[in-house]
Amino acid sequence: MNRIIIIFLVIFTNCSDKKEFEKPIRISPPIIEFDKGRIPKITLKEYYFHGKDSSNLNLQKITEFYSDNQIASESHLLTSSNTEKGRKIFYDYKDSLLVQKRTVNEKKDSTKVVYFYNNENQLVKRKHFTFKKRLRPEIIEKQKESTDLIINEGDYEKNRSWDKISEIDFLYDSIGRKIQYYAPNLYWDSQNKYKWIYGEKGNIKIKQSWNHNELIWTENYSYEKNNFSYTRTWSNEDYQKELKFYVHKNKLGQKVKEITIKNDSIQHSEKTYEYYKNGIIKRKVVYGENDKRLMTYIYEK
Repeated sequence: MNRIIIIFLVIFTNCSDKKEFEKPIRISPPIIEFDKGRIPKITLKEYYFHGKDSSNLNLQKITEFYSDNQIASESHLLTSSNTEKGRKIFYDYKDSLLVQKRTVNEKKDSTKVVYFYNNENQLVKRKHFTFKKRLRPEIIEKQKESTDLIINEGDYEKNRSWDKISEIDFLYDSIGRKIQYYAPNLYWDSQNKYKWIYGEKGNIKIKQSWNHNELIWTENYSYEKNNFSYTRTWSNEDYQKELKFYVHKNKLGQKVKEITIKNDSIQHSEKTYEYYKNGIIKRKVVYGENDKRLMTYIYEK
C-alpha cells in the first residue's frame, strides 16, 4: 500500500512540474484590410553630422510618403538614440486612416501595431504585438529567483512566435478632445496612463502621467501668442526636480524651437527646426549646454 502511494506522489509531482513550465498561449495579431498597391510619391533622405563638421555626412534614414501627411515607409540605415540599424517600418491605411504599422529588423524580428476607430474616426484602441524568439518558461522562473542569471542563446525557444504586449484604450470628451490614454493590463512601462485637462480656450492646461492610480508627474501649460511652455513636476521629489519645456511655433503652427531646462539650468538642450513648403521637415539642429552644436539633421527630398 505504501509503495502505491509513493508512486502516485512521484507521478503527481512530475505532472505538476510539466504544467508549470508548459508553453503559454500566444496571441496573434488580427488580419487587417488596408489599401494595397499605393505608390509613394515623396522620398526624404535624412543625413546627420556631429558638431559643425558638415563634410562627414551620414545617411541615417530614408522615408517615403504617399502624400504630405501620410508616411509609407521608413528604412533605418544607422543606429541612433531612438532607432536600430536595419529596421524597416511600413504604414498601412484604409480610407485615409492609419490602420496598421509593421516593422521588421535585421534579425527578422517583427512588430505590429493595429489601430481601431469609432464611427467618428476617433482612435479608441491600439494593440501592440511582437514576433520574436522568447525565453523558455523555466528560464523566466529562474530569473525571478536570481538577478545574476546569465542568458544565452539556448535559453530561448527555437521558433519565433507572435504575442500581444500591450492594449491601449483612448477616451474623448463631448467635443472630441482626447482626455485619457490607458493600458490597464499590458504595457511596456510603469507609466501606463496619461490624462489631459483643457482650459477655457481649448488648449491643454494640465497633462498627467500615472501608474494605474499612482500619479507619477504633472505638466502645467501656459501660452503666449504662438508659443507655449510647460513645467513637469515629479510626485517623487527624490527622483527628479522640475523639468521646464519651451516650445516656439511659426505662423503656420510648426514647431521651430524647443528648449528643455532640467534642474534649474544645470542641464540644457535646444532644438531648432526648418520646413519645406509642404510642411515636411527640412533641417533640425540639436544644441547642448552653452549653445554647443551637438548634431545637425538634414532632410533632402
